[in-house]
Amino acid sequence: MQEDLIRWKRFKDGDVAAFESIIRDEFRALFEYGTRFIHDRDTLNDCIYDLFTSLWDRKKFLADTDQIRPYLLKSLRNRLLKEKERANHLTGFDSWQEQTEPEDNAESRIITSETSALRERRISSVLGSLTPRQREIIHLKFFENLSNEQISDVLEISRPAVSNLLSQALRLFRDKWQATISTLFFLLTF
Repeated sequence: MQEDLIRWKRFKDGDVAAFESIIRDEFRALFEYGTRFIHDRDTLNDCIYDLFTSLWDRKKFLADTDQIRPYLLKSLRNRLLKEKERANHLTGFDSWQEQTEPEDNAESRIITSETSALRERRISSVLGSLTPRQREIIHLKFFENLSNEQISDVLEISRPAVSNLLSQALRLFRDKWQATISTLFFLLTF
């Protein structure tokens, strides 16, 4: 946290190297988070670049933060909501679904075993049965490793609401996961 605070202050003072390090360290996380909401990767890239350009232009007016990633995730989320209002390139938060990569990418070549493919389909199926908000909170918690307080800030909801939503999402995920395993076991035994 202290490192983030120092780097943020250096950026706000006009240190180009500090700004470049923020972009380098956070771009991938922002892009992965943004792909949860937007289909068009070029538009997503534009939104992220616009975010960083806006930050640079307004650096003197920005508040201090000791948590750069949650700050940027929240900023990107707000920018994507504005982009949704401006254009119809976004999938709605209500119809939010995981984006799939082309089959010829490196990841799908690496995942060759049928067991891994089956596990992926089961996880995707279980995640697909959760609400968009539940999927979002799981992504923030387990893929971005944010604390409940940071998630509260990004989603602009109270910390108890984060705890409740996360608890519900995990309970539903666990229940649906166990039901899937039970079904597969039943099918394999007969």
